[in-house]
Amino acid sequence: MSACSFENRSGRQHRRKGYVLLLGSLLLLFIVVPAAGLAVDAGMMYLVQSVLSAASDAAALAGARALSRGADDATQRANAEATANAYFHANFQDGYMWSGNLSVTSVAATDAQNLRSITTTASVDLPLIFLRFFRVNATTLTASSKATRRDANVMIIMDRSGSLQQSGACTPLKAAAVNFVEKFAEGRDNMGLITFATSSRVDVAMSTTFKNTIESTLNIVTCTGATSSAQALWQGYESLAALNQSGALNAIVFFTDGRPTATSENFPVYTTYCTNSSPKLGVLTFASGPQGLYVKDANAQPLPPNDDINVLSGSNVSGCRFVTKGPTYVTSDVKWAPTTDYWGNSLTATGYKSVTPSGSGLSIATATNIQNFSTNAADHAALRIRRGDPDPLQGNQSLANVVIFTIGLGDVDDVLLKRIANDPSLSPNPVAAGMQGRYEYAGNATALNDAFTRVASEVLRLAQ
Repeated sequence: MSACSFENRSGRQHRRKGYVLLLGSLLLLFIVVPAAGLAVDAGMMYLVQSVLSAASDAAALAGARALSRGADDATQRANAEATANAYFHANFQDGYMWSGNLSVTSVAATDAQNLRSITTTASVDLPLIFLRFFRVNATTLTASSKATRRDANVMIIMDRSGSLQQSGACTPLKAAAVNFVEKFAEGRDNMGLITFATSSRVDVAMSTTFKNTIESTLNIVTCTGATSSAQALWQGYESLAALNQSGALNAIVFFTDGRPTATSENFPVYTTYCTNSSPKLGVLTFASGPQGLYVKDANAQPLPPNDDINVLSGSNVSGCRFVTKGPTYVTSDVKWAPTTDYWGNSLTATGYKSVTPSGSGLSIATATNIQNFSTNAADHAALRIRRGDPDPLQGNQSLANVVIFTIGLGDVDDVLLKRIANDPSLSPNPVAAGMQGRYEYAGNATALNDAFTRVASEVLRLAQ
């Protein structure tokens, strides 16, 4: 091989190395470095954007919850905006990842009837590192989150039967209910109170100014009598349906420490002792056996009686043994219990508890049968409420999407309370219909406040 040939090959090799070095330098300068820089800067932007968005979401949700605080709409909005901003700053610190020019605004507004919202908008400038080589020194990141809160219409239905007094839970129950009431917004939310024992009564009608009235009423409530659950539930539904605010969250919060033991009905009577043969409208309950029928004249108002312990007299019940000899003689006068109560709730339709028939209705001879058909009546009342059934006693008014929450203490029927609430933990639920609520059990009186607080949180969560 000649020397000239060797020199030519050596030159070509040197030129190839130069091309490779030049090409590698160009690739490094224009592709590899920018790609690495873009990856680093993009990673920083993604991280800051994620934290910014999460802080904005948390702020809006906290602000929506704070719409309950304050005596009027203006104060509630101001509290919501301040709370939202505070939550944002707690979750996104100034100077995070060298960012700057942080700006946060939260605005509360009324979007529609029964619907308010709060919107949190934030922006921040993020300096870039590698992209500065391409004259991109910084980028502005933004996030916006909106949370809405429906007004809540809540009817508290609270057991005030004698077992609460005996267990020492009456006073803690009232304190827990007061704390529950404080979590809602006057001027926007509606709230009322029904208490029930042998009978039930609307102690506080639904109103947007409810806190002082409900709290003062609870302070004087005494716990005595039986447990008329079906009647109380239906009266709660009547109150919500009368408001007719389908755009709001409509809820019933039902508390009891026992099993249903009473129904309100038009009871047919024997004429052996009762000189007036017309049906007696009253509340039937029991102790160890049938305890009594508490009645009013069929045309008298209010119905049923507000008095939970006295048998009421009048021309309609003259001669009846449960009046002349005492309420435990009710079986001497009453033939049977009709299969539908005064409020239209069936004592047999759901079939939850087995019942013994008698004549054209149900036997009242045993405490077990009375408790069973009283339980079925409560079960059916809740089913009708969740379905939004029309109320024939109130011009067929109705309301869809009512949510029922139940709280139990002591010797309660947990399955019944789950059925009433349509609690998702009961699966399958033979009476599932309408909205799903929640059942909370308080193991003792000291746990009542926590149970009510959990229900309040769930109500407010659904309102958002």
